[in-house]
Amino acid sequence: MRPLSYSQIDQYLSCPLKYRFLYIDGLKPLEKGYFSFGTTLHDCAEHFFRIKVPPPPSLEKMLEYYRLHWRSEGYESVEAEENYRQLGKEILAEFCRIHSADFHMPLAVEYQYTVNLDGVKLTGKIDRVDKLLSGELCIVDYKSNKDLFSSEYVQNNLQLSLYQLAVEQIWFLPVGELCLYHLRSNTAMRCSSRSKEVITDARQLVLEVAEKIKKAIFPACENGFCPCDFAHLCPLYRHKYAPPPQLPEAPAVDIPRAVEEYAELQSRKSEIEARIDTLKESIIEYCRANSLGRVYGSEHSLSYKEVSRSGYNNQAVRDLLVPLGLWDKVSELDKSLLEKYLETDACGQILKEELLALKEVVSTSPRLYIKQFSADNDS
Repeated sequence: MRPLSYSQIDQYLSCPLKYRFLYIDGLKPLEKGYFSFGTTLHDCAEHFFRIKVPPPPSLEKMLEYYRLHWRSEGYESVEAEENYRQLGKEILAEFCRIHSADFHMPLAVEYQYTVNLDGVKLTGKIDRVDKLLSGELCIVDYKSNKDLFSSEYVQNNLQLSLYQLAVEQIWFLPVGELCLYHLRSNTAMRCSSRSKEVITDARQLVLEVAEKIKKAIFPACENGFCPCDFAHLCPLYRHKYAPPPQLPEAPAVDIPRAVEEYAELQSRKSEIEARIDTLKESIIEYCRANSLGRVYGSEHSLSYKEVSRSGYNNQAVRDLLVPLGLWDKVSELDKSLLEKYLETDACGQILKEELLALKEVVSTSPRLYIKQFSADNDS
């Protein structure tokens, strides 16, 4: 499979379906002004430190570089772009003042790496690597977020963990410090390097994500960035942004109206159970016919899921346990007793695996979950 970067891993963890849209289907998100602004600031920070010998570029030269490398894509208006442009000049002036006063040549700038993790290639580009007085390394990553992040965020940041993993594997030098540099406030948020246990967990996470991608597991997951630029393709939002046409074989039902009526009737469920069941069946058939995970009315949405109930094949378990004299321990396949027995040391790993292999889905049932939203809230 293709090499994985932190941004790809982070996207998969946020929403596997959006990962598929971006990195497998090759869909392009809309340009955003704040992304262009952040890229411009990153370019300038790189230019400041990418010199062969001191001193670094003067503020005048940096402002000229800023002007020539300004990115105009995605701004909502000319006025919005100009506001960002002025903000960038102020940020750059402070950046130069801080780093010119005590300038130190970095060990690396925009360092591109690729490491092999048990057959999975992890790739990325580190904004800056500094050499500390102790001889250890400091990894610096620039961020252009609007708000300053917390110390807890820095200490748990997966990107820094992966950078440390890569640097120590490639250079055989210890990382002593990690830093997220908040460009908008020119604030360096620092923390100590990750422990071996944290690096091991980060490595395992990469392998787990890679395995899920390899198996084409791409469910839609709702998060704080929903709805995204691909809402019209997402089963959780497609009915709201790009309602499918009424198919001839689909039930003749006004879905938005049905959603609202369903929500109202649920509040009086004891009185009108029959009507609720009728609406539920119609909506579920509609979701199945159109491969939708959610449908919308004017004020409510309904999320559709198939809920599975697992159990054990009675005869198969009996055939396995009777020769071992263990059948009485699960009392005619009492599921709770069997589950408790599987947790004991007496079961043994081999028998445990054989029993778990007999576990199967014994039934599925459709469910609808109501959610009310305001006119100004898309979620």
